[in-house]
Amino acid sequence: MGRQTYTRDNLRPEVQELIERSRALKAPQPLPVETMRTFDLPGAAFFNTGAPEIALEQEIHIDTPADPLRALMFAPIAEPRGLPVVLHFHGGGYVFMLPESYARPNKEIAIDAGVIVVSVDYRLAPEHPFPAAIDDGVACYRWMREHAREIGGNPQRIAIIGESAGGGVAAATTARLLAEGDEPPAAVALSCAWLYLRNDTPSFRAFGPDDAFIDTATMNYWRDCYAPNKDQWTDPLASPVFADVSAFPPACIIVGGIDPLYDDGVTFAEKLRAAGRDVELHDYEGMTHIFWVYPQLAPLTDTMARVAAFLRRHLHGER
Repeated sequence: MGRQTYTRDNLRPEVQELIERSRALKAPQPLPVETMRTFDLPGAAFFNTGAPEIALEQEIHIDTPADPLRALMFAPIAEPRGLPVVLHFHGGGYVFMLPESYARPNKEIAIDAGVIVVSVDYRLAPEHPFPAAIDDGVACYRWMREHAREIGGNPQRIAIIGESAGGGVAAATTARLLAEGDEPPAAVALSCAWLYLRNDTPSFRAFGPDDAFIDTATMNYWRDCYAPNKDQWTDPLASPVFADVSAFPPACIIVGGIDPLYDDGVTFAEKLRAAGRDVELHDYEGMTHIFWVYPQLAPLTDTMARVAAFLRRHLHGER
């Protein structure tokens, strides 16, 4: 696990400016979950700057064994029929954020990949600790296999994607489906995914202590809200780096070079390769955690285009 050097040298000016501004606004201690959630909607408005127009955007509800879950649906045509479906799980440390927080990249994926994106408002900790988010992921996937046609989707062409904590949900959901003998999704895309709850990889030790976005104290606080029992941190569904990936579907993994979670993604990609699985790893040097979400950084990379191309290959059969 890890690479030889972990530095923030020679960053692009836009990245350096964002880091400095974020540090200037950062609280000296992790904010309580309740306080963080008050920023969800204002944050979503900021992240969605420059979002493209899309033909269909609506709220739907997915029945689960717990409670119905709200979800946002995005489609590139007003009346979809038989389009592949991409089930999305948002980031937010398992404790905050909303489907609205990632509406811009989800609209881009829906348009560029020619798919329906369904972004799930899954249950959050500490009210709903591990494994509630994974239970929701599995329930939503199974619901989609039964009801995709009702929203204009194809139940035989479903992918799962997620970033940060949502990437953990996406990976763990897939691992649990395989373990329980279900047909897995056609493809999985993980972006800056949180896949190892011990939070002690080389990249985490190098970048975490003073990271402007997900510093060590904050990440440990979120983790303890989600998985308060230390024994849970190595559970394959809480930390998918420990999961059985021998039958994992094709995967696209995005990592940022100065993200504390860099090694989470690289290690998972290496594990998939060692198991002979189809995996592509896109390493963006000098980029922060969930860099494509920030309007000032998104134009610097082709991240969403790469994810959309991956989804077209595995959902539409394009080469």
